[in-house]
Amino acid sequence: MTNEPLLKNQRVLKFEGVINFRDLGGYQTQDGLTVRWNKMYRSAQLDRMTEQGAKDMAALGIKTVVDLRFSEETKRYPTMRHAVPDAELLSWHDEFQGNSDEQSDAIKSSWRQSLESNDPAQVREAMRLNYPKKLYSHQAIYKKMLMRLVEQQTPLVFHCAAGKDRTGVAAALILSLLGVSDEQIVEDYLLTQGETENLLSAFHAGGASGPQGNSDFQQKLANYPRALVQPVFDADLSYITTLMSYVNEHYGSFNEYALTVLGFDADHVESLRQRLLVQS
Repeated sequence: MTNEPLLKNQRVLKFEGVINFRDLGGYQTQDGLTVRWNKMYRSAQLDRMTEQGAKDMAALGIKTVVDLRFSEETKRYPTMRHAVPDAELLSWHDEFQGNSDEQSDAIKSSWRQSLESNDPAQVREAMRLNYPKKLYSHQAIYKKMLMRLVEQQTPLVFHCAAGKDRTGVAAALILSLLGVSDEQIVEDYLLTQGETENLLSAFHAGGASGPQGNSDFQQKLANYPRALVQPVFDADLSYITTLMSYVNEHYGSFNEYALTVLGFDADHVESLRQRLLVQS
């Protein structure tokens, strides 16, 4: 990859050793504005780039990296610092108030336990029901992410392991606050399916073992039957629509969720829109 394509407005950016790296720019809001390109990116984890991949990513000039992964993931697969040399690194475990290891175990237990059922349908249902939980397990880091956008600490990239679940909820939150329609939010989420279709194979090939060769839960997933774990790797329409329905039912909108749960206020939302939207 050369640096030249980075100057163009494009949805998917390819860096050697990274999957699912996407620009959130270009989406139209319901009041006729457009989300700015080259300000916000969503991605899978940033731990195994080639030297060329890291060099190409460094050319983006990322100012903020928001790591939505749990403590064990961040420690085992740290972000390659020379890919984001000037960035502030924000992580879930730094923002969580309390015992982050215990909290992450509690959050993950429901869908992990579903694997013991040996029933793909139960795994898919557990994944679906897990999406609204992220609104609370990640509320502190989501608020910090939004504040960095308000403060114009951009370009900003937010990511989890595959850039699908925790990242998908974060993207839905941002785009909705900017006034992007639910339909476009769902479309953005579903783009993940094509970008991560080979993820399970990559894990199975050993890409999920840590730098010391230690196996972890990512690697263990590859040892389950493919049909059983496929729901974990899918960007299923029901996952994102469950999230959207939950927000609409309990808060009426992501805007109200941000106000009541995150402690955002109307001025924050307006600033976010001023920073990240342009006339079409």
